[in-house]
Amino acid sequence: MKLGAAGLGPKRLNVSAAKTLAVIAFVCGLTTLLGWALDIPLLYRFLPTTYPLWPLSGLAYTCIAAGVLADQAERRRLALPLYAIALTIGVLGTAQPLIHPWINPGMLLFPSRIEVLGLPHGGNPGVNAVVYQLMLPIAALACRSRWRLLREVAPLVAIAPLALALSSATAMMLATKPSVVNLDLRASVPGTIIAMSLTAAILLGHWRVVGQASARIERPQPSAIQTVVAGAILLPALPATIELLLERRADGAMIPGHLVLGMFNVLAIGLIAYWAVHRVGREQTARAELTLALDGATVTMTDARGAIIYWSLGCQQLYGFTEAEALGANIYMLLRARCPSWNSSYALPDADGAQELVEQRKDGSELHVIERQLRFATPDRGAIVVHSILDISERVSALRALRASEERLAQAAAAHELGIFDWDVGSDHVNWSPGTEQRLGLRPGALSNFESWRHLINPDDLESLRNTVTLATKERADRFAFRYRLDNQEGVARTLEGSARCFYGANGELIRVVGAALDITERDEREAALRRREAQMRTVLETVPDAMIVLGSDGSILQFSAAAELLWGYRASEVVGRHFTMLIPSDEAEADEELLRRFIETGEGLVGEVLVGTALTADGRRFPAEMRAGVARSDGHLLITVFIRDLSERVAAEQRLSELNNEIAHVSRQSAMSEMAADLAHELNQPLSATANFLAAARMLIERGEGGPRVTDLLRMGSEQTQRAGEIIRRLRAFVARGEVEMRVESVERTIRDAVELVLVGTGHFNLRVSFNLDPAARFILADRIQVQQVLVNLLRNAVQALKMVDPDDRQITITSETLPDEMVAITVTDSGPGLPAHVLETLFSRFSTTKGGAGGMGIGLSISKRIIEGHGGILSAENAPGGGASFRFTLPGVEEGEE
Repeated sequence: MKLGAAGLGPKRLNVSAAKTLAVIAFVCGLTTLLGWALDIPLLYRFLPTTYPLWPLSGLAYTCIAAGVLADQAERRRLALPLYAIALTIGVLGTAQPLIHPWINPGMLLFPSRIEVLGLPHGGNPGVNAVVYQLMLPIAALACRSRWRLLREVAPLVAIAPLALALSSATAMMLATKPSVVNLDLRASVPGTIIAMSLTAAILLGHWRVVGQASARIERPQPSAIQTVVAGAILLPALPATIELLLERRADGAMIPGHLVLGMFNVLAIGLIAYWAVHRVGREQTARAELTLALDGATVTMTDARGAIIYWSLGCQQLYGFTEAEALGANIYMLLRARCPSWNSSYALPDADGAQELVEQRKDGSELHVIERQLRFATPDRGAIVVHSILDISERVSALRALRASEERLAQAAAAHELGIFDWDVGSDHVNWSPGTEQRLGLRPGALSNFESWRHLINPDDLESLRNTVTLATKERADRFAFRYRLDNQEGVARTLEGSARCFYGANGELIRVVGAALDITERDEREAALRRREAQMRTVLETVPDAMIVLGSDGSILQFSAAAELLWGYRASEVVGRHFTMLIPSDEAEADEELLRRFIETGEGLVGEVLVGTALTADGRRFPAEMRAGVARSDGHLLITVFIRDLSERVAAEQRLSELNNEIAHVSRQSAMSEMAADLAHELNQPLSATANFLAAARMLIERGEGGPRVTDLLRMGSEQTQRAGEIIRRLRAFVARGEVEMRVESVERTIRDAVELVLVGTGHFNLRVSFNLDPAARFILADRIQVQQVLVNLLRNAVQALKMVDPDDRQITITSETLPDEMVAITVTDSGPGLPAHVLETLFSRFSTTKGGAGGMGIGLSISKRIIEGHGGILSAENAPGGGASFRFTLPGVEEGEE
């Protein structure tokens, strides 16, 4: 923790220092070899008159330094052979006394230059060099070992060469004649420098082995332990070295023996010191770990009265109270502890000294804890209570959320009438959610085991359900779906659908099934009814004579019925997916597209209207068509259903009917004129007789020689009577003539008065009185004058015929006109006759229905008149007037003067 948090920088520093020391050792080794190769004594002595570093020892040191560098670069395969070379040289140096005197391994490199020096034991390494060459590679290899014991001993093995090197350096610095010390110890300055550098490099580069325990815990006073270790190793070596210097004799043969004895003393003392310090360190580590564990845990101690005497770091982090704030305070008062209510408790029942409490942090927030108490007594403090606290706030929140989720699930299942079951295969017990069996029409407990459940399943579905469960078990499926019919106790079948989750034992056998079932009986019935309606609708659409086309909002054709195929001559596969404009002429396509676009944007102009247009068949034939449209929305898509009816036959029939109506109207007019022929002859006789009389009188005056103004007046009056007769004939010819319908702006008054004059010709002896009540605002109409006059003539003749049955003094015809709000003009013809019987009013405008009773008549006049008025966009109606008589009223489009 503390070491771990701050150990990154020192570790990198140690690695860099270790590499630097290894490089120094490597350079020193190469320098000595270069000195022997170039015969430069200063390079392999470093100081004049000091003992040289022999070539074979220089090679061993160079290999060790290179191996350390390779090891730090994670090049183990390169480091191992380098360490092996150094060990081999060390073994040869150790075994040299056992070899024949004239066989000297030290003379393998540069033997002539070694002999020139004339030193005893020339070329052979001393005791110090042998120790370096053996123990340094072993220490380096032990640091990389997989065995923990070797890794722990490795620093001690490395410290032993360091102790010898420091002893040699101290002896050379304290001696009055270093050359003699060098000769006795056979310790060279380069060898000592290289040994100290390599030892320090190995210790620094691999110190993590020593610090592994301290990386896990914070050891108390680690520097003191390291000082003790170094002192226990180095101090016993210093007296032995000084003793060697003081007892130096001429006979130097005993000095190596003393050095070997000193080396073994160093190793023995070091091992004993390591064992002692290691054991002390372990005990301190255990105590430190225990202290850290207790400090990190939420543990507190109180006295018998509840006063806090120990407040761990974990408690400080959990509650927010510092140690100074907590010590001495009553634990339950400080934390405002209380027991949770019975319905909000989520922990285990109180047992083994454990209890659930609701406590408060320093910031006022609540938390749920489980507290366990351990009581013991001490001689100095008396009774002490250790409180072990476990924060279960997260578990309480999770349980609370789980409980709320379970309640929501139960409510949702009840609202959706979902049955949840749990089948224990081993006990054959089936547990259902409350209310499920009752909703299915069963008594509670009717589905308590699989056998009773199986007996209620419809036999036709039982085998399929059994196969489904068997297959799921065989394949070790996690879940399976099912659908079956359940016959309840009243004999009513209910359809269930759902899915189940399978649980298996250690041997793969099915042990539990949990699932949900939904009663879909009503849904199945609705779906069956929907399928029936769809089948019926398809039958209707296939037999209905009208063509049906379903369009999308983009105008593409989605469906094309069989009737549409017959009407247009396309197959459905040829038009589905294409734009509807392929079915209409190109000159109408733009208008129809605009109609569809406006409907999509505004919802107006298509639905609820009967549209008439022109369609285009596959062979290019045009035909009139009537279209009705309906709209439906499905899954966010707009569907427009259009029914099309071919109007070709109806248009032809209407055209023929129109021609027949014109013929009938012409015949009617001719019949009317034949009936009025006698009256017309009498009426024409008057102006013609008057004309003859005027002309005869004028001739007599002329023959007598009387002229002047009187003759002129007689001729003028004769001319007027002639014009009067011509006007009567003109009206007759215009009324009888058969021509094309011509809609023009006509004067209301002129049209009415011409018709009246035409009808009243020759009726003066009937004592008929005609009165006009014309609205000045209703001056003009848009109509065919001849057809309107035909209607008026027919109505006036019926009125004249009816007035013959009343007293001459009561014979009155009233003609009125008025404007209507919808720009129409209403004209009413009312007589003072006996009126119309009720049975006549019911069929008045039917063909061959007459108002003349036994007086004759074809019975087509009013029918033709009704058609004429409706053709003008008006309405013809009849009723009995309140004061007696019949009243006929018709409407025509009115226009302002000057409009066309």
